[in-house]
Amino acid sequence: MQLSNLSGSVLSGLHCFLIAAEQMSFTRAAEVLFLTQSAVSHKIKNLEEALGVQLFIRQPRKLLLTDEGVRLKQVLAANFGDIAHEIRDLKNVELSGDINISVPPTFAQTWLLPRLKSFIDLYPALRIHLRTRNDLVDFQTESFDCAIYFGKGEYQGLHTCKLMDESMQPVCSHDYAVAHNLYDHPESLMSCLLLHDAAPWARAGRNDEWQLWAEQYGIQLPESECTFDRSDLALQAAECGMGVAMGRQSFIAEKLAQQRLVIPFDMMTSSPFSYYVVCRHNMQNTPKIKAFRDWLFSEINAEYSN
Repeated sequence: MQLSNLSGSVLSGLHCFLIAAEQMSFTRAAEVLFLTQSAVSHKIKNLEEALGVQLFIRQPRKLLLTDEGVRLKQVLAANFGDIAHEIRDLKNVELSGDINISVPPTFAQTWLLPRLKSFIDLYPALRIHLRTRNDLVDFQTESFDCAIYFGKGEYQGLHTCKLMDESMQPVCSHDYAVAHNLYDHPESLMSCLLLHDAAPWARAGRNDEWQLWAEQYGIQLPESECTFDRSDLALQAAECGMGVAMGRQSFIAEKLAQQRLVIPFDMMTSSPFSYYVVCRHNMQNTPKIKAFRDWLFSEINAEYSN
């Protein structure tokens, strides 16, 4: 027997033979390979003709390996195993090193960090460097691989993938709601201290988030206010009974479930902004960015399916 090269059909036949030799059944091999029994039988026959040796002794109710079949199985089992191991190593090499990610502070603390361990468990060789900021990244001069933005998705020169939408509504502590007669009385906001996230998105005004909500419902807002540069600080202040904060759904779910915050009146509004993962166009398919983006979507899909 002389083979000038291992053609695709021979390689396919060798893989098929190895599975059949391990299962000692063309029928069970067909189930493993998602083929028909006749297709497996045909591949083995073609392989035997290409090699010029008989590999199986076919009996009515069972298969037996010939001496040549036993030798070939041993060689293939060792070498296919080495190939599979090498492929795993190659993937680990691709997903090693550093990944630098910019994330809005409250999104990082409230949504990302409680989930991040599962990403680390998936890619233990990848070193994650998370930096929080509300402003946009200059990908030309800064060494970030990707970023999560809260905005309208219009980022010139960048590859953008929408992660999820957002909605918002006023929240406060139960004691504050009772003391200020807020339950089912949004007009009572006029006697309250409003807690503002002064930087809810890039280039936002200090009360833009509250104004968006108030305009939808025709609510007059008081001038009394306290501002923060992070949404989680405004929410924590509300939890401490300081006043009423505008709560994004992705940030307040746990606090509501634990009754650390309450919704005094059911007046939710959809945010005009959403969360996006962005990177340079020429980086969108690099293994580490794709792995992080795919993981984000899997976490979001799992959350919405529950």
